[in-house]
Amino acid sequence: MHDMARVIAALLLSAVMVAPAAAQFRAETLVRGLINPLAVVSDPTNPALFLIVEQRGLIRIARDGALLDQPFLDLRNEVRAGGEQGLLGLAFAPDATESRRLFVNFTNRDGDTVVARFRRSESGLTAEASSRFDLQWPDGRRVIPQPFNNHNGGHLAFGPDGYLYIGLGDGGSGGDPMNLAQNPQSLLGKMLRLDVNVPDDDRRGYRIPEDNPFLDGDPITALPEIWSIGWRNPWRYSFDDAARGGTNALVIADVGQNAREEINFEPPGRGGRNYGWRLREGRQPYDNRTPAAFGPLTDPIHDYSRSLGASVTGGVIYRGAALDPSFNGRYFFGDFVSGRVLSIGLHLHPLTSDASADDERDHTERLGRDLVGSVSSFGVDLNGEMLLVNYRGTVVRIVPDFAVVPLAPTAVSAAVVGSRAILSWSLPGGAETAGYNVERVRDGQVVSRTAVAGPDVTVDWIAGECVQIRAIGTAGWSGPPSSAICARLFTAREP
Repeated sequence: MHDMARVIAALLLSAVMVAPAAAQFRAETLVRGLINPLAVVSDPTNPALFLIVEQRGLIRIARDGALLDQPFLDLRNEVRAGGEQGLLGLAFAPDATESRRLFVNFTNRDGDTVVARFRRSESGLTAEASSRFDLQWPDGRRVIPQPFNNHNGGHLAFGPDGYLYIGLGDGGSGGDPMNLAQNPQSLLGKMLRLDVNVPDDDRRGYRIPEDNPFLDGDPITALPEIWSIGWRNPWRYSFDDAARGGTNALVIADVGQNAREEINFEPPGRGGRNYGWRLREGRQPYDNRTPAAFGPLTDPIHDYSRSLGASVTGGVIYRGAALDPSFNGRYFFGDFVSGRVLSIGLHLHPLTSDASADDERDHTERLGRDLVGSVSSFGVDLNGEMLLVNYRGTVVRIVPDFAVVPLAPTAVSAAVVGSRAILSWSLPGGAETAGYNVERVRDGQVVSRTAVAGPDVTVDWIAGECVQIRAIGTAGWSGPPSSAICARLFTAREP
């Protein structure tokens, strides 16, 4: 026991984390039987419910792996669907539990973009059709005119600041023939940022946030709704969840023209950037004759050749707990045409909070091409675990593969003697176990870990810290963590 105590003491004093072998994972079907799904959104009021956006104009509810017969919202008579048009985005307001508000983005029968607000019914299983309110734009219309039938963008997401971010493509055709992405007086080819927390009778349905970047006319005079410019067709973006250890950064995928697909990284609160289209496609020049609305241009952190894929689908920075911690902070994304699912490592620059990317990994074969299919979107459940939308009609979860990964230890307990505790636990099953990692957790983050042979480990307990246990399989893959046990929860008794 003396030797074991020295091991644990070394664990607590060590400032270097030794990363375990990355655990494998697999795709598990959450729901099937959908028609051209484009997005999945976790119900913020009920972890058992998922809202799934179908391009044809329906929002469906999945509960316990089954689709409810009654749609949450039916806009089929309002939507022009097909190609890149249709019902494209859904976001619940941050105060949805109280306000019952949600927002959708769709292409109307005339081919123009509508962003509409609805109110959820008291039952929570439908949206009230009569509550529809279409946002009113600077020209007084309640649509954003689309000159062509592609590059609608369509994603909606609320940022950590509580504002609604709306990604719009460049208006379509090819090569942005009207140069709308660099036109500061057009909403197209832009990311918009709106304060939609307004009374129901507000005429426009939104206010301009006071810190939107172009309100002072510097560096250019632009529509005040604009947050950033220079987008071709932003297809899915997400914020790095600070509540789970993230940075609140915004990561945006932008679909390419002929040569490159790209991933862009925006530090929190850093609007007012020009992401370069149509001057650049990825990191390469596209049209050097086009003048930039302003500079400098912001390059993507990652781009790839059209020989590897032809339509990037933006994903999420993983901040869940089920997968191995080595995946924490990696950005997962897909490609709709090639059907690939990939991830990249992100590295923050301490002075600028910008990021660089490296270590691209292809997870397609591991997840299974049939389940991945045409990747149209990603999502997360209320625990931060990843969901993937297959345009062919399914939504899948990304889960640990327990053929090679042990299950989480259970029945974790601690017997306290003075300022020390003897930890015990049991393993319910999964892959055969070769050992365990004892992990120290502070503020939800693992700060140190060490390998031990088995239970009955003596540790010092430290105020404000918790301990969790992971099992290591004989194949080297580490499983998900046990529930954390904290100093204040230790049972004060002699062992």
